[in-house]
Order: sequence, then C-alpha cells, then structure tokens
Amino acid sequence: MILVLLSLLLVGCTPETETMTDEKTSPEIKMVTPDEKHLLVDWGSDSMDRGNHDYNSITHSKLVVSPNYESLERGDVVFYKMVESEMNKNSMIPEDYLGRVVGLPGETVKIMHGHVYINNNRLDTFYGEATRTGLTEEEYFENNDLSGVVDVESVKRYFKTEMNPIQVKEGTVFVLVDQWWRGTDSKDFGLLPVERIQGTVLGYSK
Repeated sequence: MILVLLSLLLVGCTPETETMTDEKTSPEIKMVTPDEKHLLVDWGSDSMDRGNHDYNSITHSKLVVSPNYESLERGDVVFYKMVESEMNKNSMIPEDYLGRVVGLPGETVKIMHGHVYINNNRLDTFYGEATRTGLTEEEYFENNDLSGVVDVESVKRYFKTEMNPIQVKEGTVFVLVDQWWRGTDSKDFGLLPVERIQGTVLGYSK
C-alpha cells in the first residue's frame, strides 16, 4: 500500500516537458530588393512548402541570398551545397539545396512523436513539428478527404517521426526542410558543416 501511494505521488510530481520558442522567425517571407552582393536563386522543390508554395521561385520570384552573413541563428533558411553522400544515393537530389537551421553548436537535437526537441525542450514554433503543406497532424486529418490516399498508416507514421538525439558539433548546424517528407536534411545526412553554406535566404526578389 505504501509503495502504491509513493508511486502515485511520484507520477503526480512528474514535471511537464518544458518548451522553447522562436519569437524572431516569422513564417511570412519578405520581399527584398537585391543588390550586387546578393545571389538570385531559383528553387522549384516543395520541400519548404507550408501551403503557399513557399520559397518556390516558379510560383513566386527568385530567392535573394546573402553570402555575407555574420552568424547563423535558429530559424534562418540557408542555401547550401548538399553533402555528397546523399547525391550519391539519389542522383535527382540537386547539388544546391535549401534548409532551415534548427540546431546550433553545443545543442542536442532529437525528434520525438513528430516534434523537435532542443536539449530536451520541445521547440514550439511553426517549423518545430512534422507538417504537410503547413498543416499539423490534427489539421491535416480534419481538413482533407483521405479516401484517395493509398496508405493512410504511412501518413500517420510520418506525423510521429522519430530521430535519435544528435549533438551539434562546433562548425556545424542541424537543418530541416519545412515539409520533412518532401526533402533531404539532417535527419538523413546528419550535421551540416557551415563551410557548405553559401548564404542565408532573405526573401523573394522584388
């Protein structure tokens, strides 16, 4: 009886998972007037799509990339050279790629039940969980007719994506595409050396 009561007390005292936020990064993409220092980049993939063909230069205009960034922050979208191992696996993967910085040097990143955790704190932001065209699991299943979906179970598994913890080393970052199932990122190849980053994406060209 005493053991049972003790167990109940311990369960009742278990702290909830703490969260961390990114109040600086906006889901809105700016219009930018490029200058001679900037790169103008075409990007046709839907790997960053949150419901408005985001970052797609076919639907919108070219992307303005600044190669002269001072430092990288969580939430930055970067233009980088894809690691060779992934291109060797799939010749369709472009050499120049986009991804969002999620983990910084010294941090430990993991994905549990479709949510990103930084140092065991759940990342509570629009890019911190598995989505399909910007929709969370609940939103996706509430707003879509799944009668034509061949494998609904695989969709459910996607929203519960898991990844073992990885510690971000100095000189590297952990990057994710915004639509995890439609792109290649640190879930696949691990940490991205900063030397492969060609610049940060500022927005669409005016």
